[in-house]
Amino acid sequence: MNRLTVALLAALDATLAVAIGIGVALVPLLALWALHFQLDVDPAALWRGAVDIWALGNGSSMRISLDTALVTQLGLPAGMEPFLVSLAPLAFTIGTVLFGLRTGARAARSTWWQGAVVLSVLVFALLSFLVTLTALHPAVRPSIVQGTLAPTVRFAGGVVVAALWVRFREQDAVDPILDGLRAMRDRMPDGTWSMVVAALRGGALAATGLVAVSAVLTAILIAVGYGAIISLHESAQFGVLGGAIVTGAELLYLPNLVIWAMSWITGAGFAIGSGTAISPIGTLVGPMPAVPVLGAIPTGESPLGFAVLVVPVVIGFAAAVVLRRRLLVDLDGRGGLARLAVVGLGVGVTAGIIVGVLAALSAGAAGPGRLIEVGPNGWATGLWTTLTVGIAAVVGMAAGPTHLAEEDRLPELHAQPSGRGARDR
Repeated sequence: MNRLTVALLAALDATLAVAIGIGVALVPLLALWALHFQLDVDPAALWRGAVDIWALGNGSSMRISLDTALVTQLGLPAGMEPFLVSLAPLAFTIGTVLFGLRTGARAARSTWWQGAVVLSVLVFALLSFLVTLTALHPAVRPSIVQGTLAPTVRFAGGVVVAALWVRFREQDAVDPILDGLRAMRDRMPDGTWSMVVAALRGGALAATGLVAVSAVLTAILIAVGYGAIISLHESAQFGVLGGAIVTGAELLYLPNLVIWAMSWITGAGFAIGSGTAISPIGTLVGPMPAVPVLGAIPTGESPLGFAVLVVPVVIGFAAAVVLRRRLLVDLDGRGGLARLAVVGLGVGVTAGIIVGVLAALSAGAAGPGRLIEVGPNGWATGLWTTLTVGIAAVVGMAAGPTHLAEEDRLPELHAQPSGRGARDR
C-alpha cells in the first residue's frame, strides 16, 4: 500500500475508535429520549451525556454542579458545592485499548508503519479534543486536558505496543527503531535478555491468573447475592426501561468489580466510601450506595480470612514452575540459583505493576461527601501483589534443579523456529 492509503486507514481506525466508543453510550440515551421523554429533551444534551460517559470511561474526571432544588430532592447536602466524579467504567477503557491494538497491528504490516502509528494517535487526540469541547456545560463539565489526553494515552498505548510487538517479531523487518532495540538486546550480558523476557512473561501470566480467578469470584458473588440485587432493583422502582439502562451501566462497571475482587484476593482490599475497608483482613463499611450490583458485595467478615492470600501465592508459584524449564533452556541449561531468584523477583514486580495499575484505574470518586473514595488503592494493591507473587515465584524457581543436562535440552532446542535463537524469544 502507498503512503496515502496507509494514512487514510490509520485515520479511519482512529475515527472509528472514537465514534464507536461514543456510540455505545449514545444508543441507550437515545432509547431513553424516545421512549421515556417522548423526544421532549434537547438532543444536544444527549450528545453531551454520551461524550461525558465516554470521556469518564477513558479516565477524564467530571466537575458536577447540581441545582439546589435537585440537591434537596436527592437528599445530598454534600452536593451543594461542585464535586468531581472520576470513577471510570473500565469497559470503555478496554474498548479503546483494543481498538489501539488493532490499529497498531494493522499499521505494523505496512511499509510506512511509523507514520501510520503517529498519524492514528494524532487523529485520535484531535477528535478527543473536539468532542470534549462539544460537551462543556455548567452542570457537567469534563476536563479539557484530561478529556484529550486520557483517552489518547490509552489508545496510543495499544497502538505502540501492538506495532512494536508485530514488527519486532518479524526478523526480516529493518528500520532504525527495530535495529536500536535489537542492538540494545545484543549488548546485554549473556542470558540477561532471556531473564528479562521470562520475568515479563511470568508477571503477565500471574496477573492474568489473578484476573481470571477474580472474574470467577465476581460471578459467584453475583449469583449468591442475586436476591439482594433484585431487591435493590425493585425498591428503586426504575421501571422496565430504567432498569435496563441501570443494568447496562452496571455491565460497563463490571471490569471494575472484577479488579476490586482481585484487590481483595491480594489482601489490599478496597473501599466503598471514605473510612471504609473491605478486605480479607477485616471489613468496615458504612451505608452503601443504593446501586443494585453492590448488593453482591459481602459486608460481613470473610469466613476465609487470611486463607484467601494463598491464591496469589499459588498463582505466583505456578507461573514460575511453568516458565522455569524454558528459562533454563534459554540459559543453555546453566541457570544458577541467583539467576532464577532474580527472575522470580522480576515476576513479582511485573505482576505488582500490572495489578497496581489496574487497581488505580478502577478506583476514583463516585460522588460528593464520603463517595470521593471508591475502589482499591493502586499502590497498596501493587505492593501486596509484588510480595505474595514475588516470594512464591522465587520459591517456584528454586523448587528443582538449577541446571539442565544437554540431553534434557535437546527437545526444546530442536523445537525452536528456524532462524531464531534463544535470545530472540
